[in-house]
Formats: sequence, C-alpha cells, structure tokens
Amino acid sequence: MSPLAAREAVEADAELLLAWRNDPRTREASRSTGVIALADHVRWLRGVLASPDRLLLVISEGEQPVGTVRFDREAPGEWEVSITLAPESRGRGLSREVLAEGEQALSERHEVRAVLAAVHEDNAASAALFEGAGYVESAPAEAGFRWLRKTRG
Repeated sequence: MSPLAAREAVEADAELLLAWRNDPRTREASRSTGVIALADHVRWLRGVLASPDRLLLVISEGEQPVGTVRFDREAPGEWEVSITLAPESRGRGLSREVLAEGEQALSERHEVRAVLAAVHEDNAASAALFEGAGYVESAPAEAGFRWLRKTRG
C-alpha cells in the first residue's frame, strides 16, 4: 500500500466527486440525501474552490484517488470536517488515514484550534472513526446527527 497524499481539489474533479457524493451509501449518511445533478454540483464546487472559508481535498493512494475531505470554517480557528471514501475504497481500513491526511493538510494551510464533525446517529463506523481519532461528544444530538469535536494544541 502506498502512502496517502492530499491535494486541493480542482474543477476537473467534479465528475469524480459527484459520483462519490451520489453513491447511495454516501447519501444515506449525509445531511442532504437527494441525488445531485452535475450542473448543480459544478456550481457548488466552483463556490467551494473560490471560498477562503472552505478547503476541499482529494486524498490519493499513489495515483488512485481514494477519498475526499472537506473543511468548512465555522469560526476563527474552528472547522467542520466532512469525509467521503470512494465506494471502491471502503472496507480497506483507509478512513482513519484519509482523515489524518486531511487534518494535516488543513493545519498546514490554516490556523486550527478545533475540528467539528456531524455524525449521523445511525453511522456507527463514522462515529468509531472520529472517536478513534480523538473527537469527543461536544453538543446534544440535533436532527439525527451527533456533534463531535477535536481540540488541537
């Protein structure tokens, strides 16, 4: 297995990221569960790429993209994380490494005091991922999602 590497997403990643986003298992664990059209996704992606308050990374193993990590600035030094594994990369034990690679890339680019994760209450694998990475319960569950937080420093 090659080490993982993060790079910032580009508009040319639109179709790949959309395929991962529209995967049924990904949608099941998302806040927005509907299928997204390519034109809508491209508009969203352009906005993300242009925003200084967002960082969208593609994580690859060698030349093969295996997942994506997005960070949205919630307050100065506080970021919300979202992680998606490529469907063909699931079950290989990559999620923790993908998350760690994303967190490292974020800290290289921005001030980070804390990272927050909204985890669907039915997503035990995601909860185990974040808890294993040092995230702890930070707020009462809301709308079917638990809030976990990792403080840096």
